[in-house]
Amino acid sequence: MIARFKGRSAFTALLLSLTLVVAGCSGTGNGGTTPASEGASSQQPAESPKGEASATPEEKEPVTLKFTFWGSPQEKSAMEQATKSFTEKYPWIKVNAIHIPEADYDAKITAMVAGNDSPDLGYMHGELADPWQKEGKFVNLFELLDNDGELKRDDFLDYIWFKSSEDFAYGISTAGETFGLFYNKDMFDQANAAYPPSKPEEAWTWDEFVDVAKKLTIDKNGKNASEADFDPKNIRQYGVSFETWHGPVQATVINNEGEWITKDGKFGFSQPEATEAIQRLADLINVHHVAPSPVQMKSIPSQAVALQSKLVAMSMHGQWINLDLGAAGVNYDIGVLPKMKRSVPMGISGASVIYQSTKHLEEAWLLTKFLENPEGSIDLYKGGLWMPTMTKWYTDPELVAKWAENNPAHPAGFKDAMMNNLLQNGVPNGSYYIKNFSKVNAITFSGMDEVWLGRKTAVEAMKEVEAKVQPEIQGRYDVSE
Repeated sequence: MIARFKGRSAFTALLLSLTLVVAGCSGTGNGGTTPASEGASSQQPAESPKGEASATPEEKEPVTLKFTFWGSPQEKSAMEQATKSFTEKYPWIKVNAIHIPEADYDAKITAMVAGNDSPDLGYMHGELADPWQKEGKFVNLFELLDNDGELKRDDFLDYIWFKSSEDFAYGISTAGETFGLFYNKDMFDQANAAYPPSKPEEAWTWDEFVDVAKKLTIDKNGKNASEADFDPKNIRQYGVSFETWHGPVQATVINNEGEWITKDGKFGFSQPEATEAIQRLADLINVHHVAPSPVQMKSIPSQAVALQSKLVAMSMHGQWINLDLGAAGVNYDIGVLPKMKRSVPMGISGASVIYQSTKHLEEAWLLTKFLENPEGSIDLYKGGLWMPTMTKWYTDPELVAKWAENNPAHPAGFKDAMMNNLLQNGVPNGSYYIKNFSKVNAITFSGMDEVWLGRKTAVEAMKEVEAKVQPEIQGRYDVSE
């Protein structure tokens, strides 16, 4: 893998030189580390390691980075502002920030790469990142980090690296993200229902969760799902909603102490802990009638809109919808997921990668660091889209106050249900460690459709999937061979 970096032997010297330029301009008195929110306050040249003056920003060759990303309209606006702030700090670097709808992202990125028009850096789904990293398409971020004068691996949460080995990280989590139970407080107040607990030790049991969801599911006649004359074919308000991709499903399986791929290389979703959790999700749709089916969800633009428009009272969803809920002024809060055998948060994120084909490695690394440091792109964090990947932003009260307090995107339950919970109890999603993830994921979830439709039990469906997926299982990156 070291051979991938042949031809980049000058990178370390260039990075050290660039780091010294930034440090020399800071005037912060903090040992040379420049907060990313501060621009280059001085144009005085810094000394290179050999005592020679390095180039000032005005003397640098202009560079344009092609950066691709997905997200909602609010995320698009927030990212454009962040890249603008980056250019203000590094005026010789222009960022061509290309927004691609998430549903089209993999297809368009694949076309760009096939047409020799690769980005320099950008977002990457785990389904595509794993096969591409095997082809050597991405730079080793550990090598960049270990040669960096400002950051080290210990500065980050443990789970956030997409690794093909202990020495090679082909991606870093775009953000810290996890799942929780978002709820519309007005709907709970109207039903005189208790709010979901935000502390994991107080999490609802699954049965308690279902009981509340029934009271919050209302048919066209005003009857709720706990009443005998409730009409399940004409529901105007659902108690809860969830999506059926691997994130929400694995988050639920994890809470029943199940696994997707076991450490000895078996298909864990066919085991009792996993099938019980999957069946409980399906029963929300087909038995309890408190959640819309995937077909019904197609008529709802997003989970955030569902909560905002009061089509659903609760959503088992990811932290990133804080951005949309906060921006819309929804009266909402966050609880922890209901527990089965436990209630723990699952860490998940798309990967941020730097393409091996980039001609601007130093600048691409600067933008990667800038976006990973909340100081420079604070609106992405304060606005609710992202949680930090850097540990100190969870533990330092002054830093926490900059993004997680006194704003509409971080209601009262956020710290307990998500921030502290992820820091203290977080476990990684399978996209971080499952080898051959794209095929394993595709086969697993194509076989789950019949479960959501109520045509097969989870046990039946996952046993059928097991025969198809087991030959594709190649193990886990987090298990030494």
